[in-house]
Amino acid sequence: MNAIMETILNNLLPRHCVMCGCSSGSENLCAACATGLPRVSHACRQCGLPLLLPADLFCSNCLTRSPPWDYATAALVYRFPVDQLVCQFKFGRNLACGQILSSELVSAVRHGNGALPGCILPVPLHRLRHYTRAFNQADILARVLGREFAIPVFGSILRRRRHTRAQSGLDAEARKDNTKGAFECRIPADRQAVFRHVALVDDVMTTGATLAECTNALKKAGAETVSVWVAARAPQADQLPE
Repeated sequence: MNAIMETILNNLLPRHCVMCGCSSGSENLCAACATGLPRVSHACRQCGLPLLLPADLFCSNCLTRSPPWDYATAALVYRFPVDQLVCQFKFGRNLACGQILSSELVSAVRHGNGALPGCILPVPLHRLRHYTRAFNQADILARVLGREFAIPVFGSILRRRRHTRAQSGLDAEARKDNTKGAFECRIPADRQAVFRHVALVDDVMTTGATLAECTNALKKAGAETVSVWVAARAPQADQLPE
């Protein structure tokens, strides 16, 4: 019944593209804007950073010092218009933009080569920031992934135990200091099996400082393998369009 009602409403009241405002039928993006999304086609196997050369398997950073997680999947490159979609979702509470990001992330995970995890965890917000925003964007992404792949999602196992500054505007070292020791994880004894391989979900990875601290907390609690799934991955400065 829900599907029938949605079809009727889409025919009577067609949606409009969240980017350009043109009629988009039953979708939140028109065909032109959807085609133009900067999807990650080739990336570092370790951190998901978009790579320019098809022959490269890892970025120079991971060859020098790999992050604590084991695998990374990123759906989109964090540049226009993806940065606008993320901003409208995170700060504007635009769930249509969140639906676009979650759909792209589902597609990226589905077409990835890695094994699916036993459970999914969203990167948590501190309760004060959660109260201010009214929702955790990472949790919404995680719930969609959980439904699509029939994987349990645990939203309270990983906790942010102290309030940190917003990461935006901080350089790599400041981001690392800002999140140092900010997370804790307690895996229930009866759920150890599903936590052997965990997928950690967030909206954007920039330097990876937050995801690294979350991974450290998970592995300290007993997780053996951590995959990172992000809707968008920030490129290196020399990869940005002029």
